[in-house]
Amino acid sequence: MKDHMKVIKPLVAFSMLTALFSPAAHAQLTLFTFDGTTETPIGSTFNYGTVSAGSKTDVRFRVFNTSTSPVTILTPTVAGAGFSIAAINGTTPYPLAPANFLEFTVQFTGIIVASYSANLQVNGVSALLLATVQPAPVITFFPPCMPDSSPGSIDFPAVQMGALSGCNFYVQNSSTQTLPISIALTGSTAFQGQFGPQAPLSPGGTLLFTITFTPVCGTASYSGSLVVNGQAFALSASGTTPPLPNPSFIFDSEALASAQQHTLTLSLPTASPCGATGNLNLAFTSNVPGVAGDSSVVFLQGSVRSQQFSVAPNSKSITIGGQPSATFQTGTTAGKITFTINGTPLAGDPTTTITIPPALITIDSATASNQISGQLDVEVIGFDNTYSAGVMSFTFFDTAGKPVGSAIAADFTSQFKSYFAGQSSGSAFLMRVSFPILGTQTLIGTVQATLTNSAGPVQTGSLTFQ
Repeated sequence: MKDHMKVIKPLVAFSMLTALFSPAAHAQLTLFTFDGTTETPIGSTFNYGTVSAGSKTDVRFRVFNTSTSPVTILTPTVAGAGFSIAAINGTTPYPLAPANFLEFTVQFTGIIVASYSANLQVNGVSALLLATVQPAPVITFFPPCMPDSSPGSIDFPAVQMGALSGCNFYVQNSSTQTLPISIALTGSTAFQGQFGPQAPLSPGGTLLFTITFTPVCGTASYSGSLVVNGQAFALSASGTTPPLPNPSFIFDSEALASAQQHTLTLSLPTASPCGATGNLNLAFTSNVPGVAGDSSVVFLQGSVRSQQFSVAPNSKSITIGGQPSATFQTGTTAGKITFTINGTPLAGDPTTTITIPPALITIDSATASNQISGQLDVEVIGFDNTYSAGVMSFTFFDTAGKPVGSAIAADFTSQFKSYFAGQSSGSAFLMRVSFPILGTQTLIGTVQATLTNSAGPVQTGSLTFQ
């Protein structure tokens, strides 16, 4: 009985080891290639194809756990000249859950023209890797393209968005054997190739082709790859925003004066290849000594001095604040209103200045009142864009229309000066002049006032006392 137990115990242990390391465990893993979109099972052999001497070819592999139990993945290995593990997307040993995968990259670089093979192995699952190296064609390119600081990289010249540039390339077979040629472009579609027939090149033969670069609006930097027989050349380029054609300022009137509202429209002489946004600004410079500015010179929409404008791609029309035009007011100060544009590159300087000339005092309303006993009042509402009002005269008439005495002169220059000194929003004023009267004030029927500034005199017309 004791000997029988010694036989059973090793048999149980041997059976457990067989379960752990049996070939059935390897069958739980399957190798695929992955091209970024599609996974393809490789079976027992995978061929890298024919590649150029010195070029590097990367293939992404995925090992899947197709069982219902987790598997620990050991580090993938590859044995064979020219092949190497370039990257593993994880740290090994790697616990792989059912239906999951571990991705790794195998790179092939062949220097000598020959056939190559290697054994790829992952946890006992293996595949034979094959590759053929052919002579590398000689690639030559010409200005305006230039070599980049990185080896194997080519810089295209910067081009305005919407424009086109191109560079010529030569492929030469410098070997002593006929060389199949395969040319392709990857990456940004701003690079386009005109390759022509890609027939095999005889020894010493050449092939000329062109790559064009056309940047699009909204993208500044571009990258791609030129791949010739598996040999990749990095392409880089940049697109520059074309300046906005110099816009025209169109006003609704050529004669602008104080206290007016006008509309301004912007128009492009040619369509803008790209959409653009910027700012339409106005600034006011006073021509009146001692008057710094006039805050009432603004765009009406928002009472501001800047409006955003925009233009759609391939359009001549410009919207200002979302509208076809902008309305602004000229204020009540003699000076200059300057319109500028910023916020986007321009083909020129569209700055436009309009002059608001000095003008006579503008009388918006004038009234005469005899409602206070022993007093006659004259009230004038207006503005003086020269800020020089002060000298006045008043002529009174009786109810029959005859003058009552001579005109009464007055000089309120100092009062106006003090009043204007405290203003920042223009020269609008309300003036009330009172005249004491003895006798029956109802006998005075009308009054006419003359107000004078540096531009000259202006009269109120006949004002009836009420």
